[in-house]
Amino acid sequence: MNALRPGVKICGVTRVADALVALDAGACALGFILASGSPRRLEPAEAQALVGAIRAVWPKPFEAVAVLGGYDAPAARHALIELGFDRVQLVGEEPRPALFDALNELGPLAARAYGAVRVRDAASLEGLEDAPCDAVLLDTYRKGALGGTGHVFDWDLAAPLAARRRIVLAGGLTPVNVAEAVARVKPWRVDVASGVEDAPGIKNAEKVRAFVEAAWG
Repeated sequence: MNALRPGVKICGVTRVADALVALDAGACALGFILASGSPRRLEPAEAQALVGAIRAVWPKPFEAVAVLGGYDAPAARHALIELGFDRVQLVGEEPRPALFDALNELGPLAARAYGAVRVRDAASLEGLEDAPCDAVLLDTYRKGALGGTGHVFDWDLAAPLAARRRIVLAGGLTPVNVAEAVARVKPWRVDVASGVEDAPGIKNAEKVRAFVEAAWG
């Protein structure tokens, strides 16, 4: 992959066929939602089986990310060690210290974690350059929702942080706007769920391919 191209994570995967379309299009990571309350939620054992089924038919490596509701270190450890996920994404509504506490509790496993923060304003990003995790995922704040809302935040807020550390940019990205988002933020990766769907958890193959193409410019 061109070093200037962001990696692409397709999130909210619920079907093998959708995963194969995403990987064939060039996605490097797939997100499987274990968080309660999401219309794309899978039971842990169901998600584990789905990842196994994808790996059985897709010959190349990809990153399987378990998306967890709450800054829950024990659940993250279980997903990484017992369920076999490559990464965990810790998403929560708790105050910032709860995220840092969970990451510190994970110890060396925090190197396999994305700390997700929902952005309201510039204050939402304060101190994140020091978050002890592999990358910081930035999504849009919407009351009562942990992600997948289809709404964007002010990308200019994210650009300074993206210049200092790995950022996964999420929140309302689509095939139409992702090129602009990449140009303005220069993130390490971009993340999409609702922007490439026909319905929650049901991906649209044409939109997935168009999203990857647009993200890469």
